Amino acid sequence: MRYVVVGSGISGLSAAIFLARQGHAVTVLEAASSPAPLLRGFRRQGLHFDTGFHCGGGLHEGGVLRRWLRALGVEKALGNIRTGRRDVFCFADGSRYCLPDGHGAVCAAVDRQFPGTGDALCALLQDMERQLAHSPYLNPAVSGDPAPVWHRRGNTDGILQGAGFPAALRAMLGARCLLYGVLPHESAWEDYALVAGPYFQSNGSWDGGGAALAAGLLDILQKTGVPVRCGQTVCGLDVSAGKNVSGVFVHGGERLACDLCLFTGHPSQLASIVPGGLFRPAYLHRIADLPESRSALLLFAEARGVLHPGESVHLLPEAESACVFPGLEAEEPCLHLFCDRPQHDGRMAVMAAAFLPPGAPPASPRACADWKREAVARVRAQAEKRLPGLADAWHVLDAATPLTLRRWIHGSTGSLYGVGHHWHAMPLLPVTRLPGLLLAGQNILLPGVLGGIVSAALAVGFAVGHDAVLKEFRQCGENG
Repeated sequence: MRYVVVGSGISGLSAAIFLARQGHAVTVLEAASSPAPLLRGFRRQGLHFDTGFHCGGGLHEGGVLRRWLRALGVEKALGNIRTGRRDVFCFADGSRYCLPDGHGAVCAAVDRQFPGTGDALCALLQDMERQLAHSPYLNPAVSGDPAPVWHRRGNTDGILQGAGFPAALRAMLGARCLLYGVLPHESAWEDYALVAGPYFQSNGSWDGGGAALAAGLLDILQKTGVPVRCGQTVCGLDVSAGKNVSGVFVHGGERLACDLCLFTGHPSQLASIVPGGLFRPAYLHRIADLPESRSALLLFAEARGVLHPGESVHLLPEAESACVFPGLEAEEPCLHLFCDRPQHDGRMAVMAAAFLPPGAPPASPRACADWKREAVARVRAQAEKRLPGLADAWHVLDAATPLTLRRWIHGSTGSLYGVGHHWHAMPLLPVTRLPGLLLAGQNILLPGVLGGIVSAALAVGFAVGHDAVLKEFRQCGENG
């Protein structure tokens, strides 16, 4: 069988490995000039900024992400896999709390900071474990084909309120919904359990982050003989008279024959590459109406000494305020700082994120430039107000607006994570009504590196059989 994988992000590279291991001929097409651009990150003034992977859950021995890395064959290429990362929450009233990793440590820390809440939190963590345990793609002990879960108990905010947690603790737990760009009242509890649940088990990273992961995956593909062709923008699918995918067209007119196309881009791009009349109008409308995750302004800065490596710092307003996660336009905006390990010269890469209201920035280039300058100054001022030690210890090197994100992620709003996984909108499934076209990527099932790998494995499972894809994952679970 001949397969074309469109996109060389975490989903595309993972899918290509899974397909090649089954003996199929695979070609990966990437529109950018180099593979895995978002996963690899970028450099400014000699400092690397990890836009692909600064931390992840389930990295402990036997954890779900660790098992998938092992199943892909890339685990040994990632140096010094470590856990122990923590989240620090600084509220506007001066109160400061933290969430470590590991169920026991989390419950003990929460009970110490909010006396009497530890048992209720442990019950919620156990419920997350049950959610994680239902899927063969997240729990290698489970056998059988995957089945979508249509019943949803409610949104995360409602579940946390029902547990009787104080406002500050609800904000701390709810902040992990921002791992996939939605607010707690927009997040289904089941999605929260699958995305945030592994972070409560363990929270960590490895040397080199997303760049090391991309390099390891590309090395596996090179050894397997899978070509990754860059600068190849797919502009259409060739569909046979029997309405099966038979090839893809790239800009410039070249046609690549294939028996199956696995598409990992933003779903909104499908309307421009699938010939008219092959998708029902209702399906195209559904794609067009998919909610987007929130837009953000991202700052990329260097810092020395003031921030601790291995921490994510969340600057939140008063816990009792009407909006716990206000955007940059608010008097007390919510800011998130992600800190990397120091380099040999003592510099540390810091990424700061501030979510934005709809409609920002303005469309005209001149107005956008002015807006960006003012927005960057506001983020800096707010961060330095809340963390006074930053003033003389960090220097902003670059910034990304929603226009930047739209160019790389292709969402219509410049969203941070593409499609938003809202509790009132069911995600797209990997299978489509067009034979020979499968979908993968964080826009499909779950966001993040784990979500990208799982969506790739699931899509490939529909093509070659789920047992074939899950075999090594299950073995990693037994041996881990």
